[in-house]
Amino acid sequence: MAESDADMSTIRFVHTVSEAGRLLPSASRWNSIEINFNLLPQSSAPGFDSLPSRFSKSFDFNLVITDRKYFKRFVIIVVAIVLAVTLLVLLLNFLPHKHNHHAYSKNLTLALNQALVFFDAQKSGYLPKNNSVKFRGDSGLHDGNTSSVETDLIGGFYDSGNNIKFSFPTAYTITLLSWTVIEYHQKYEDIGELEHVKDIIKWGADYLLKAFAPPNITSGLPPTLYSQASY
Repeated sequence: MAESDADMSTIRFVHTVSEAGRLLPSASRWNSIEINFNLLPQSSAPGFDSLPSRFSKSFDFNLVITDRKYFKRFVIIVVAIVLAVTLLVLLLNFLPHKHNHHAYSKNLTLALNQALVFFDAQKSGYLPKNNSVKFRGDSGLHDGNTSSVETDLIGGFYDSGNNIKFSFPTAYTITLLSWTVIEYHQKYEDIGELEHVKDIIKWGADYLLKAFAPPNITSGLPPTLYSQASY
């Protein structure tokens, strides 16, 4: 049937995808790609597919599979490769990196050694020659000489890198360190830090003993406890 141009502009075309049984709506201009795998037996009778496409922007691709057995093998290999790559990515993301030297370190022996070296860096007074911190020298050699009664207050630890000594924080620290040696004596010995921590405890304890002056019967002085307070 012949149709006028006015009628053609209002017609809504429907394109049939061969061997799929689907109807696709289209406007007056149809853009489509049709792929035929030729998996179903072809009819010898002329039909709609034998007619040339009336849409200027339609493309027909005929992918012919000559052997279904090889096609199935191809599909299985592709699926296997995808699954293998996915499994490999998951393993790389979730397995621990044992040989990565830049990863988080759990060397607790090194952490404990560095913590004890901090106390070596905070020592005040006449330092031993084998002190592990080389930049620290003798300091605070006149502590106690400014009071009316000359007292030896040389030694102890500076507080958090400052040039000041606090008696109460020192007493608390030495108490906790002593407690850890009582509880984990064997652990300290196994990692070679037992004598190191004992030296730190003795250094702080000796200073605390100096900070307490017993009563002097001769001079009549009462017991004295030296401490440092900041404002």
